[in-house]
Amino acid sequence: MNKDLPRMLVLLRTENGLSQKQVAGDLNISQSLLSHYENGRRECSLDLLVKISKYYDVTCDYILGRTSMPKSNKKTQKNKRTSKSLSDQTDKMSHILEIFNFLLESYENPELIKCSENILSISMYSIFRSVFLANSKNDKNSFSVSKDCIFPAFALLSSTFERKLGEMKINAPKTSFMKLYNQFPLEYKSLDDIIVFSEDYIKNLDI
Repeated sequence: MNKDLPRMLVLLRTENGLSQKQVAGDLNISQSLLSHYENGRRECSLDLLVKISKYYDVTCDYILGRTSMPKSNKKTQKNKRTSKSLSDQTDKMSHILEIFNFLLESYENPELIKCSENILSISMYSIFRSVFLANSKNDKNSFSVSKDCIFPAFALLSSTFERKLGEMKINAPKTSFMKLYNQFPLEYKSLDDIIVFSEDYIKNLDI
């Protein structure tokens, strides 16, 4: 029996705000049978699996836990361009983090590493929260803190990070952008791009 199937059946039903009774009726099966499927006490037939995939508009592979993508990978040209752009963004962030982690590890300070992790976590939380809540259909109560609390928390973490850097004795060898370029020839362009963009953007702010 597929171990992911019961969990996915429950997840799909609850995500769509449906009761067992409603889903069972729509699938033309008894509620007790659906309960057995969701509890893993009965194995779902192939015909019913296909019926469930159509019902929730997802692939059978997604229901079986074989992929994290609910829909088929067939994309329009526009979606392919969007996917490429997101992939490039992920690669750029990965490249920058690789250089950043190299510098941070050379300072040999676990507390500093933890502090930087907290800053990055708050940044990603803020971005994810904004994108998630941009869709008016999504639950506005998914987050337990006010949006107004995010910036003060980020400012506090950033100031703590800067203070720790200022207080610590750094024994790491001297580096330069040229050294970083030579050590990270593939990743360096991503770092250069973000530095150029950030400094140009900050200079043009009317503050």
